[in-house]
Amino acid sequence: MTDTISARLDNLITPLHRWRGLGGVGKYALYTRVSLQLIPVSVALGYLVAVINAVPTMDIAPWRMVVGSGYILLLLAFAIGVFELHPDLNTRERRPVGPVFRLGLIFTLLGFAGSLALQHPAFQPVERQAAAIVSVLSLFVLCFVYVPWLRYRWIIIIGLTATAGFLMGATIPDSYWWWIMPPLMTVTVRMSIWTVNVMKEVERSRELEASLRVTEERLRFAQELHDTLGQHLAAMSLKSELALALAKRGDDRLEGELRDLQKLTRVSMSQMREVVQGYRSINLATEVEGAKSLLNDARITLRIHGAVDQVPAPQRELAAWLVREATTNVLRHSDATHVDLDLSASEVRMTNDGVTTAMGRLSGLDALRQRAQAAGVSLRVACEGGQFTVRLIPEGDAV
Repeated sequence: MTDTISARLDNLITPLHRWRGLGGVGKYALYTRVSLQLIPVSVALGYLVAVINAVPTMDIAPWRMVVGSGYILLLLAFAIGVFELHPDLNTRERRPVGPVFRLGLIFTLLGFAGSLALQHPAFQPVERQAAAIVSVLSLFVLCFVYVPWLRYRWIIIIGLTATAGFLMGATIPDSYWWWIMPPLMTVTVRMSIWTVNVMKEVERSRELEASLRVTEERLRFAQELHDTLGQHLAAMSLKSELALALAKRGDDRLEGELRDLQKLTRVSMSQMREVVQGYRSINLATEVEGAKSLLNDARITLRIHGAVDQVPAPQRELAAWLVREATTNVLRHSDATHVDLDLSASEVRMTNDGVTTAMGRLSGLDALRQRAQAAGVSLRVACEGGQFTVRLIPEGDAV
């Protein structure tokens, strides 16, 4: 039981402890969520402090004070829960907010209605004033926590404000500020939700762009293969069918057709090797410039330390593959804001700061590791403190 409670508490505060590990959208969503939670907390604490200071001078039964304070604390707990769980203010999946939202809304509406009823002239003036304060707090929470997510929100705000103003007019005759407060609170929350959703859309666009670039490269390669080999393969198919027909008839032209088929096969194999070789042959300087352009489009800063000519010539092709694969992984698997590329004679290292979760198996790096081993170079991958690092080190210098 203790372990379960500890795990839940840890899950609740983990985003605060791992602030650096969150992506840009995650940080903004957390900041917005906490900011919205602090507003009702501040209001409720202000109410409780005022009640404590006024107790000696107010002729209200202690149990009424306890009930009112308990109601405010529960009001606050529901408000924090709704903001904490609502998907509009989160970038990761959380528990469903529906049960908390519905229960909190019903509880707040009942408290609001009860506090309005307590302002009937049959009650003492001091009790009616205390009930009016609870009504204002309830109206504030309704318009700040629940109404922004309801349909017909502006009609609801007008109805709640008019009801509160009509029933509270006799208790607090010279205060009209609640006519402004409800729509202002709702607008504040709606603007915050809109901003977070815009940032989520930008992040999704960035991920889509990275995926499209990879898809375009695959389509380009497929198109080259099709354009290069398609005609020859079709010719080979016709030649083989003709050869079969000639073989059945014992035609003397069979040998010539088989020689043509053999020639087409060799030409096709040669052209396929050229396409694959052209796809595999990459240049380190070109890859560095391409990575810089790609990361810049994704609003990620690439800082380059060293120069291409510092990398030993035999290792430049491997280094180019490292830059290409690491850049792809940054775009597809991280929330990085900065990437560092170190080029030197002793190592080639690429580091990003966008690790938010445990990294799974990256098949591209596995293939690069096999190629590096064949060339006598060591590929090292490390993930620590929110930093993901890939290094190429000559075997003699590996530690």
